Amino acid sequence: MGLKQSKDEPTKIDMQMTQAMTERAQSGHFTIKSFNSIIMKFPKIDESFGEVRSVFKKFELQVDFSQEEIQAFYKECDMDSSNVIEFKEFIVVLALVYLLGTPASQSSTGKTNKSRIGLAQLESTFDTIVEAFVFFDRDHDGFITKDEFVGAINEAAPGKEGAEIGVQRFEEMKWNKEGRITFKEFLFAFTDWVGLEDEIEEG
Repeated sequence: MGLKQSKDEPTKIDMQMTQAMTERAQSGHFTIKSFNSIIMKFPKIDESFGEVRSVFKKFELQVDFSQEEIQAFYKECDMDSSNVIEFKEFIVVLALVYLLGTPASQSSTGKTNKSRIGLAQLESTFDTIVEAFVFFDRDHDGFITKDEFVGAINEAAPGKEGAEIGVQRFEEMKWNKEGRITFKEFLFAFTDWVGLEDEIEEG
């Protein structure tokens, strides 16, 4: 299978996400130090994604975006251009809503309201995946290049095998004309890595 290149120019949301990833990387508060530590988190991440299925079926979100903005998120995350949002695409929608939403606010009692989308465990999962993205994004420019990706995986499994795993994983993603991937493409591929399945239509 060859590399899948995105032909579209960066959208406004793409640019906002790139900026958000750059800002996150500059914060420096990360614990992921190797690809193996990312793999160890797969079961918990998959469990967190699974708990969102009821929300997906109801399409009920607690967000402070306009209907027009939400529609823009859905359009942005229709990765296969089918005009239907599948479950894995819905996860990407939630991530964009969470990461581009306003920072956690404080209530009148002074307590911080940490949840932006009403799904605290999923938000924690998104923070973990952001850490994984930043781990691969070595120059913290909001994109991951093939060299960055392969290099990071090769650290966990030095030699030919590690390089081959890195190339294979990178080729599973939809990359732009510069040979880079954004957080959106990274997250969509990540749902496959942890074994997440789309909803299966019942007869």
